[in-house]
Amino acid sequence: MGIPVGAFLALVVGAVGVYGTQTVLHATSTDAFCMTCHSNHSLKDEVMASSHGNNSVGITVTCAQCHLPPGGFEYLVKKIIVSKDIIGYMTIDGFNTQEWLEANRKEQAELARDYLRSIDSRTCTSCHSNIYENQPESMKKVAKKMHAMNFKKAEDKRKTCIDCHKGVAHPYPKG
Repeated sequence: MGIPVGAFLALVVGAVGVYGTQTVLHATSTDAFCMTCHSNHSLKDEVMASSHGNNSVGITVTCAQCHLPPGGFEYLVKKIIVSKDIIGYMTIDGFNTQEWLEANRKEQAELARDYLRSIDSRTCTSCHSNIYENQPESMKKVAKKMHAMNFKKAEDKRKTCIDCHKGVAHPYPKG
């Protein structure tokens, strides 16, 4: 007795669906894709001028590394949420201009800040995993002390990365 045709077709369709979804998710997480809608903004130049793009170890952080949570269901949910940029690109007059970015920078920065707070800056700690333990020798003493003091607090009292490190990749608006 073999596998029923319906079950076999369901398996094939399911496998193609999973593969297709993963392919689309990865393709739409590249800097090249992000720059499709943000090509006339200074965002890429800002990152390249920051320690996340211009550093002694030669690491350049991608858009997705900061703006998308690492893996899982949260990744898929955030991809759906950021699809608003595609809608904005198509419907908001001047969306892909530096003028629009500057006029909306504070609101956009606050959205990014609130998002990073909501995930306890996991996008930061996915790379900077040694901020509490095994801190690098190059880390300044005051930074080591501040991180250690923060880590000793109860979880609900701790600050998250974005609370102290605003503007590390893009200028944070004043005021």
